[in-house]
Amino acid sequence: MSIVTLQSDLAERLEETASQREIEPNDLLDLAVRSYLRQMDRETINAESEAFREMHGELVAHYLEKYVAIHRKEIVDADEDFQALHARICNRFGQLPVLLRRVEKTPDRTLVFRSPRFEGR
Repeated sequence: MSIVTLQSDLAERLEETASQREIEPNDLLDLAVRSYLRQMDRETINAESEAFREMHGELVAHYLEKYVAIHRKEIVDADEDFQALHARICNRFGQLPVLLRRVEKTPDRTLVFRSPRFEGR
């Protein structure tokens, strides 16, 4: 169990909000921190995706049809086997966000979604 010290005004706001929502302050704090960390992870992965696009030419030259791991805008590992790469990255970086992506000739995949068409009778 970790101890977190909050500024008094923030602790008061946390207790008031938890009371209004009828949950424990610790549970509300846990939810808030988890939400914040998820948002930070999304921002990190977006930045790593941008780095992937920027270095795409280099990636195609060296890693075509392989999976690469990008962390802090650098290639930290690569493999033909996604599962093997994933296992190594989890061991090395734990819960930190790392982009794992297959290198293909084009940097972005185009996804086409077909919507159903309803015809009147």
